[in-house]
Amino acid sequence: MSKKSKPATLEKKGGLSQFDMLCSLITAIFFVDTIASVATMGVAAITWTVIVAAIFFFPGSLTVAELGSAYPDNGGFYSWIKRAFGELWGARISWIYWACNAIWISSVATLIVNVFCQVFYIEIAPLAKTLVNICIIWFMVFVATRPMQSSQKITNFSAIAKFVLGGFLVLAAVIFLAKGNGFSNSIAASSFKPTFGAAIVFIPALIYNFLGFEVSCSAAAEAKNPGRDVPRAAMKNCLLVSGLYIVAVFAMITVLPIENISILRGLVDAYRAGFGDSVAATILTYGLGVIFIIVLFCQGMMWLLSTCRVSKETALTGELPAFFAKEHKNGSPVGSLIIAGCIATAMTLASSLLAGSAETVFWSIFSCTSFLLLIPYLINFEAYLKLKRTDKTTPRPYTFPGPSWLAVLFARIGELVIVATMFLFIWVPGTDFDVQSGSFVLIGILVTLGVGEVIVRKCIKNKQKAGGQINQ
Repeated sequence: MSKKSKPATLEKKGGLSQFDMLCSLITAIFFVDTIASVATMGVAAITWTVIVAAIFFFPGSLTVAELGSAYPDNGGFYSWIKRAFGELWGARISWIYWACNAIWISSVATLIVNVFCQVFYIEIAPLAKTLVNICIIWFMVFVATRPMQSSQKITNFSAIAKFVLGGFLVLAAVIFLAKGNGFSNSIAASSFKPTFGAAIVFIPALIYNFLGFEVSCSAAAEAKNPGRDVPRAAMKNCLLVSGLYIVAVFAMITVLPIENISILRGLVDAYRAGFGDSVAATILTYGLGVIFIIVLFCQGMMWLLSTCRVSKETALTGELPAFFAKEHKNGSPVGSLIIAGCIATAMTLASSLLAGSAETVFWSIFSCTSFLLLIPYLINFEAYLKLKRTDKTTPRPYTFPGPSWLAVLFARIGELVIVATMFLFIWVPGTDFDVQSGSFVLIGILVTLGVGEVIVRKCIKNKQKAGGQINQ
């Protein structure tokens, strides 16, 4: 066995197990908070879920599995894109990957506060909401600085809790039907036809639901056996997460008319509609609401920590500012986490100035960060194709099944899906362009990319002066 193949098969005591990796993937990808957005498409959402899973999620997971088993380095996208296109592109992607999640955390805090208010029927003044949002952001940063074993326990708990939330959503639908209620929406065969129409507004949310399949590889070097565990976790994740989304969406459509589904309150509304308003049902809904809030927190923390690990790896090479590489004594990326907390705080304060409902603010931040998040996925498909074409020496414990042209076809389709989705996050054909929220999204994208380019180029210039070799 060559030296290059050892990292892909070496067992590591105390490393991440397949169960840990699968839980990380479920926590990162199974977004219980976006079930409501997808459900607004009606039962056609189920057909769209199958289509998107087949042409984007499944092949994307398989390409990541091949990359993660062949190159089991910490860093995920950053590591693979750097190998394919050089340090400049690697640094750019690392910045985008980190920055969009730092911004996104502010919308997570907004969602947590609004779900809490909705569950317990509490009204909070806008200023108080902003302050609470900021407190949540920094508590998330604090939890993310705990030792990796502790953060993994939180991640595993979140994955199990998501199963619980999904299971009770199905139970709510069963009880709803058992009471003699009919389906709240048409489930005729014609309703499953995947037409665009008004549903196109929420198709980006469906694509977003399947992002995150690379998370298990951002810490691939910690896996016990990356050559075996990364592909297995990816395959299991494809089947499991797709199934969870289909079942959860169908359950919500069963109990709530699509015109009454709120993107922020949908899950809790579904519980109330299914379980009723008895004392026991109310207590159960409260309990599930609390679990939902905890899951939202854990989900946000998981993404924040994963992307900060990537930025730390980038900073260690001198391609991001040195503060990003600052570590806690337990190894957590405390420097990147602190800067992310500051960015999320600034975004929270900026979004509080937006006139409009909580849903408008949430969707504006969601659109901005999702557009940015899609860029690494787009470039990574290209990196996969280049490495597959040019690197013939590195052993690949796992390869994309089928002939080589099939991998190329699916990668190109994945790129097409990403580009179309990026367009839809800014403007949906057939609808009026919202100048305020649209400008907010565009300015956020341009500022993030511009600031990142300045920072990355300055770091690379300093590295060159220090004698580092930069491959552009």
